[in-house]
Amino acid sequence: MLEIKNLTVQVKNDVPILRDVSLSLNTGACVGLTGASGSGKTTLIKSIMGMYGGDLEVPRGEILLDGDNLLAHPLKERRKLCGKVIGFIPQNPMTAFFPHAKVGRQITETLQMHTGLDKKQAQSLATDVLRQVNLPDTKRVMNSYPGELSGGMLQRIAMALILGTRPQYVLADEPTSALDEANRDLLLELLMSYQNSAAILFISHDVEAMKALCPVSHVMEHGKIIETQATVELFLHPQQPWTKRFAEAACHREEVDWKWTTLS
Repeated sequence: MLEIKNLTVQVKNDVPILRDVSLSLNTGACVGLTGASGSGKTTLIKSIMGMYGGDLEVPRGEILLDGDNLLAHPLKERRKLCGKVIGFIPQNPMTAFFPHAKVGRQITETLQMHTGLDKKQAQSLATDVLRQVNLPDTKRVMNSYPGELSGGMLQRIAMALILGTRPQYVLADEPTSALDEANRDLLLELLMSYQNSAAILFISHDVEAMKALCPVSHVMEHGKIIETQATVELFLHPQQPWTKRFAEAACHREEVDWKWTTLS
């Protein structure tokens, strides 16, 4: 279990970015998180992964990984968990890849690092997981630099790394944002299957995706969780002003009749 308890994160000697945030992730479940841009969602992910810079501090709270408070460990030690124990699908996947190395090298080395496979085995696994995320031209993908691929392709490669390294916890930050409808359906299908053996924090403004994947969702505003409900109820009967505006906009938005609506 991954538990966030009363977490406060702030710029040193400044106003908090996160204020007493609490939530938990259990194996076999996907938890939704939404909120306005700048509400603290990405800061929460960085805090869990130990990826915040030296300008931030955590004056109180706990991040418990199977009962062990990660905040008691040095950042360097915590970052070793990234990839093997905690996986990440970024909103802007370009930031997750080194721009001056070919994608194939980066995938292969990541798989070797976190699985113990030799180079040949890792290359074979890379080919397999790329095909699973609808990137069948594996030779071209692996011979490309990140800047030669689209954002949607890089998001799918990030998902491919999840499938290859099999982390226990997945932090997905707007993972459908750069995908067309077919590939969004595929990614959601893969996440739905993957959550049977993992815990997923799904940060999104994609209402139908949240309804399909997340039994429960939280809403964040100004660094605080302001509302928590069963996801379907959250959008049917929102309680807070921001959630009401968001739900109303979603209702009035022209919706595509796609299969995930039947699963909600």
